[in-house]
Amino acid sequence: MKLIDDTWPMPVLLGALSLGGLAAGIFGDGAWDALCWVGLGVPVAVTVAWLWRQWRGREPSARR
Repeated sequence: MKLIDDTWPMPVLLGALSLGGLAAGIFGDGAWDALCWVGLGVPVAVTVAWLWRQWRGREPSARR
């Protein structure tokens, strides 16, 4: 069961942050807006960083 333990924590955390950010956007203004931006921005930033690392690691294809 080690594979499941390694696979699920990050997606669950990002999902919880997204859900919390969406809920904060509904609840009110002021500090709630800041919580909304953080809750929705962190998963996007993590995804972009992960994609950037994946794209940077690729070898350029050889041209003919």
